[in-house]
Amino acid sequence: MPKICVYGIAKNESQFVDRFMDSVQGADAVCLMDTGSADGTAEKLRKRGAVVSVREVKPWRFDVARNLSVQMAAEHGDILFCLDLDEVVAEPDWKGRLLSVWENGKTN
Repeated sequence: MPKICVYGIAKNESQFVDRFMDSVQGADAVCLMDTGSADGTAEKLRKRGAVVSVREVKPWRFDVARNLSVQMAAEHGDILFCLDLDEVVAEPDWKGRLLSVWENGKTN
């Protein structure tokens, strides 16, 4: 069975942590690259079970931060699902649907 890793980048988004983590329950791993939060985002994510790496990206480059996060996620999953902390997964069976697509190649 392939492992699903939800991943992304974060900076000063502690207000979204609980909602985000609640929506990705069922993931085999949740990996976030914190790019320098000063509001406790990394600590709050860790308390909720996420794997968090902290690395400032200076000068800021979105592509560099995203690439660092995908490299980290690739160590924890076979299927990588990128999501921002201010987003949620609205599909109740999101994991089942991803696995179905992975296994069957179907999108419906």
